[in-house]
Amino acid sequence: MPKASPSFDYGTCMACRACVDACPFSCLEDRKTGLERYNKAFPEMARPEKCTGCGLCAAACPVDAIAMLPSPAPGA
Repeated sequence: MPKASPSFDYGTCMACRACVDACPFSCLEDRKTGLERYNKAFPEMARPEKCTGCGLCAAACPVDAIAMLPSPAPGA
């Protein structure tokens, strides 16, 4: 389990795909996330088991809509 994982601020996200394209492990996918009022497909963690917590997705975001948050401890 990674030490950190991405948390998305969909109110700030432009759905530009920069994070999806930056992820070297293909962890993220564009999906309708229940925010259809924006008529966009937002990034979502599709393969959490592949995430290493590297933060490249957050670094690629042009509007800082991704925060790398500590992952919960096992068993928590």
